[in-house]
Amino acid sequence: MNSQYSRTQQFVNFMQKIVFLHIVLFLMRRFYFLLEKLVPKDKRIALFFLTEKVYFDNSKYLFEYMREKNDFNSILFTPYKSLYHKLNDKFPGEVVYSWSLKGFFLFLRTRHVILSYGISAAAFKPYYLHEKCKNIIYLGHGTPMKKMALQTPPWRKYAKHKQLQKYSYMAGCSPLEQIIHAAGFNIDMNNVWVSGLPRNDYLLQDINLSPSLLVANPFLDRKIILYAPTWREEGYKTHFFPFGDFDAKRLSNFLEKEDAYILVRGHKEDIKRKSVEKTHDFFSIDRVLKADQDRFPDVYELLPYVDVLVTDYSSLWIDYLLLDRPIIYLPYDLDEYKQYKGFFIDFDENTPGAKSSTQKEFITHLQRYFEQPQTHAKWRKKIRDMYHTYQDTESCERVFQEIKKLN
Repeated sequence: MNSQYSRTQQFVNFMQKIVFLHIVLFLMRRFYFLLEKLVPKDKRIALFFLTEKVYFDNSKYLFEYMREKNDFNSILFTPYKSLYHKLNDKFPGEVVYSWSLKGFFLFLRTRHVILSYGISAAAFKPYYLHEKCKNIIYLGHGTPMKKMALQTPPWRKYAKHKQLQKYSYMAGCSPLEQIIHAAGFNIDMNNVWVSGLPRNDYLLQDINLSPSLLVANPFLDRKIILYAPTWREEGYKTHFFPFGDFDAKRLSNFLEKEDAYILVRGHKEDIKRKSVEKTHDFFSIDRVLKADQDRFPDVYELLPYVDVLVTDYSSLWIDYLLLDRPIIYLPYDLDEYKQYKGFFIDFDENTPGAKSSTQKEFITHLQRYFEQPQTHAKWRKKIRDMYHTYQDTESCERVFQEIKKLN
């Protein structure tokens, strides 16, 4: 009887703590919201909130563009101490550590917050982003053909709409992306800018090869195949080289003959959660190398060295279209993926490249693309024009001009 009373009392005490914590958080948010309203905002501050532990993607390219302008005081804002020190060495006086009094007061004074990745609770403590207090500008990190956020079954299944961060404005590449983002993030289509993404300016520059990358990785002057599948939120784990006839020796011989390398880049969420199906010992092949963020923090610096991209449903291929190079798709779990994620448009008709279901087909398709890289060029152009309204190096400038218009 006493033990039952003890367990009941423990449960009551636990629930009291939970209720107390919720009350404290509620009061803190109310107080924070009041501070946001009271502190005057400086519209000349552009705060780039780096929610990831790596300096890369659209925020990187837009920051480096805007810091050369006189219209804004562009600041990198990070909750990660190691990243802060690294960036402060490169951009002294232009980086602020978010877990500091300076960071707290700077954030309150800021009108424009710019980010490329979703809101992470760990990354944003103690800050509270609200579109009524700030212009929250989401540059995104993928041009989608698949359904996004509110349109996907997992979001509905786990009621994630209650956690959805509201954005004030988003950047996109085409009217199609306006529709996809508006539906996925419950945002007015007119607030999705058809500007192009800042990182794509780098791909389209006349000189877009990073010499330091080549010095560190001499194999990049050979034929390079980048294998970059998407992250699977549901369903089975990512399965690399999903071939029933996988033959490491045959693949190795082909790569040797072609003097080619396959760089395997798992999605960062797969690497973080170790959600990869290790069916084959493909890293035993000398010419199959890891290409994760430790080796190549910014995949957009790597893409100009890539001769053939291999993927499944990753949005990386849509930006890669700007380079007009071959793409091979490995949609081994397409039916399952349609069920738990889904596409806005037909996958087969709108993925301009070979589809490989066996290793024999995969090698044949690689061979053909090496010999005739313009195979499927007309198809690629059709899809490229659908996804990219602009195919120039002015995306940073267009986003910059949109931000200048904001109050």
